[in-house]
Amino acid sequence: MVTEAERWGGGARDAVAEVQEALLPATLPVLPRARIAARYLAAGQELAAGGDWFDAVPLAGGRVVLIVGDVVGHGVAASVAMGQLRAVLNELLTSEPNLHSVLARADAFAGRVPTLRAATLALTELDPALGTLQYATCGHPPPLIIGADGSSRYLPGTAAGPLGSGSAPVLAASVLQPGELVLLYSNGLIQRPGRTVAESMADLEQTARGAAADRMLASDALSTPPDRVCQVTVELLTRTGYTDDVTTLAAQRLAGAVPALHLEVLGEAASVATVRRAFREWLEQVDPAAAQNGNDLQLAVVEIVTNAIEHAYPPGRPGFIEFRAALADDGYLECQITDRGSWRVPDPAAVNRGHGLMVASQVVDQMQVSHPPQPDGSPVGAQGTVVMLRHPFRRPAILTPDASGRAAAGHSRPPFAMDIGTDGGVVCARVSGPVDITTADQLTRQLLTASRGGTLPLTTDLTGVTYLASAGVRALYQVREQLAAHRQVLTLLAAPGSSAHLVLKLVHLLQQ
Repeated sequence: MVTEAERWGGGARDAVAEVQEALLPATLPVLPRARIAARYLAAGQELAAGGDWFDAVPLAGGRVVLIVGDVVGHGVAASVAMGQLRAVLNELLTSEPNLHSVLARADAFAGRVPTLRAATLALTELDPALGTLQYATCGHPPPLIIGADGSSRYLPGTAAGPLGSGSAPVLAASVLQPGELVLLYSNGLIQRPGRTVAESMADLEQTARGAAADRMLASDALSTPPDRVCQVTVELLTRTGYTDDVTTLAAQRLAGAVPALHLEVLGEAASVATVRRAFREWLEQVDPAAAQNGNDLQLAVVEIVTNAIEHAYPPGRPGFIEFRAALADDGYLECQITDRGSWRVPDPAAVNRGHGLMVASQVVDQMQVSHPPQPDGSPVGAQGTVVMLRHPFRRPAILTPDASGRAAAGHSRPPFAMDIGTDGGVVCARVSGPVDITTADQLTRQLLTASRGGTLPLTTDLTGVTYLASAGVRALYQVREQLAAHRQVLTLLAAPGSSAHLVLKLVHLLQQ
């Protein structure tokens, strides 16, 4: 029988875990010239977790600041203090151009907050284009550099004490060569039972060096050197036990950026699949881990390309559509879709059409529609339309991994498919894969066939849909109208939080 104390203890541990999850970054920026990875493992002791934290903050000009810190104490109080310090540093870094001033102000803030006094910090600012590296170690162990040739070295510590302790932060400088990797880590990785700190640091250097060089050591076939270093050092060095949180954060300077993607396709339905496939393959070249979470951006691109195909050119006379994609220095993906046709103002009275622009604007951070300069007397948009999309491209940070320390594997993207069955006497269609201009007609036909031309009520489960484009929305409106004509009901299901669920809510097709 579970005692009241055990129930309370379990609830308290859950509360600490929830606070950590809310305050630690779940994703990391993807940059053109740097690959970043992180791994966080909570301490196993009751209520022990809470003090470790990490962050990666992109700055102007392609620079990025990497931080690993440790707040004294454990439990919810330490987690909340950690969240305060992370928020203050994030704000200072994005508003204060001088890194020394950032550290001085953070040190002063920690001195005024009792729970932050004696917090340790390792911070590096990397310019991947130039390779310059500024860093500070405020009572924290120094960064480790792993060379592309298998060499390794610890950077000299900057001889500053913890934050709020009266010891002013000190900056030092180094250089990261192309292919080299910098690793920040927490005390939990080098304070291990039965090993001195010096022995543990030697173990860390050897393990990290081997992980960077040997792809076979990692559990994920798509892993990069930063992924492997963060994963393998945590997995191997904690096997003999650990009593504190363990955090690793690594960044590798890349030799060059992945070239921008440029396509020119004919404005016809088959081109949607061409653009979607090329864009997905390009995203996987930029960052495989981030590409697995890029469905929203792919949906927006499909919507804009589809819109150009359907509206830019007269029926039967398709023109060309140009698609460009590039990763900007600030970690934002920029996609540009250009046609040379005529702009058609969306008709607000057509409730079952015109959802493409709305859906695209909702799933990306920024969308701008513009038109080239018009000749005298020409209507706006007569010479074509340019749609620019901007959206942050981010990869997952691995928090509190399972016993094997493995990250969740990416799911393959299934082709369009539909399974028909019955549930409680009601016809149920389960749809999977992409629903866009290339598959919408197939969706309409199969749903109407399953409902006997709209004479039977129909439940359509979209849980397996990878994304729902406006052409699919239009198909669902048509099916709903056909069923309504026979006084039947179309019930749509989608997983909360999925892109299909978002689209259905936006176009008012989701039952309340």
